[in-house]
Amino acid sequence: MFLGINLFAQTQKESIRATYKTEFIFDYEKSKDMFPKNLQQAFKTAINRGVFVNFILESNNSLSVFRADTKINNAQDEADMVVQEILASEQNPLYKDFSKNEYYKQFDINVKTYLVKENIPDYQWKLTKEKSVVNGYNVIKAIGKDRDGNEVVAWYSPEIKYKDGPHNIANLPGLIMQVEIITPYFKTIFKLSELEILKENLKITLPSKGKIMTFQEMRNDMDASSKSSNQGVEK
Repeated sequence: MFLGINLFAQTQKESIRATYKTEFIFDYEKSKDMFPKNLQQAFKTAINRGVFVNFILESNNSLSVFRADTKINNAQDEADMVVQEILASEQNPLYKDFSKNEYYKQFDINVKTYLVKENIPDYQWKLTKEKSVVNGYNVIKAIGKDRDGNEVVAWYSPEIKYKDGPHNIANLPGLIMQVEIITPYFKTIFKLSELEILKENLKITLPSKGKIMTFQEMRNDMDASSKSSNQGVEK
């Protein structure tokens, strides 16, 4: 469901900066094969310790940028390899353009730079009447599904008139304060830890580096490059 920008008209001199403490809860038995056997014990140690990464969302309700807070999330030892992997995958920010209902993310893979552009996903939100409080804000529960059929449970606050949220999750009638993404292998929980209301219109510039394509086009190009490279080795 796409909600037009005019629905949340605001002054041009206000923006937000939201910090989300994000927890990744893994099912060890189902996900251990993501790592070589010699690293699986370290992976288990990381799970037992807890895997946390902070993310920052900056939004002016027209454009937004979502990035990992790498200054705080400094991995210290082998058991923090999961955090290292997450930070490596999130080295480039994700941008949303609500005027076009699109998001952008740059990927630097080997010697290539891709700029993925996709529509902001339609989570087919079902708004409920269930209420709660997150970090002092009154919130309402919404339930949706991602493109892979995974359940997404969001808590949004109509008090904060931004239809934004973590990652590419958006288009609810208020800022998403908490969201859970539940997959067969792990659960991700983004929870607001700090919200700043900025008395300025943050200047956000969409990325332009890299060849623009969809995720599927990027995967196809990577597969073709890998196949070509393997054929060269065989020769």
